[in-house]
Amino acid sequence: MIKKIFIIVGKDLKIDLNLGHLFFSVAIYLVSSIFVIYISFGRLGINEFNTWISLFWIILLYGSIVSVAKSFLHESENRNYYYYYLFSSSELIFAKLIYNFFFLLILFFMSFGVYSILLGNLIKSSFFFFLLFVGALSISNCLTFISAISYQVKKNSMIMAILSFPLILPILIILINLSKITDIEFSWNIIEDDIYLLILLNIILISLSNFLFKFLWKS
Repeated sequence: MIKKIFIIVGKDLKIDLNLGHLFFSVAIYLVSSIFVIYISFGRLGINEFNTWISLFWIILLYGSIVSVAKSFLHESENRNYYYYYLFSSSELIFAKLIYNFFFLLILFFMSFGVYSILLGNLIKSSFFFFLLFVGALSISNCLTFISAISYQVKKNSMIMAILSFPLILPILIILINLSKITDIEFSWNIIEDDIYLLILLNIILISLSNFLFKFLWKS
């Protein structure tokens, strides 16, 4: 199973490398959004941390939706039939989850670098980099699940937009709140409830992805 998962991951990587515009289009979208914020606030940048961190996660959210939407939507119908005979539904969905996680992780750290250069780095704790990791995992799990659903509804990208926000808003709010805590001295007691909630949400999303995709895969 693990070998087949990484075969699919390798295939997706080759497709993105051959179609380099897919990655660079998302990267340009994120950089352009950051540059617009830079122009809006001027050379002084953003001095207020809550504004800085909120805008950062909002940019990452929209960039994530644009990037993960391609996860299933670029698959042709013929290729889908080909997968049906070679791989199980679990192998395919776990491969997509893994690939989208690493894809978003690269985008998140790249965006943080550009954001810090243009608007200044207000991060005081290394815990924030752990949040980037957890955020990439949580958002990719959520959007991959929704992308799989929208793919089976005649590749309707509108479904992706409609379903993503109600599901991803709690994750985004938790990530923003945890990020704001990094601006002050904090202990595990302050953040443990939110961390446990994020872990629970990820377990639910991965379980639902694996369970529901089996039925979507057969439809």
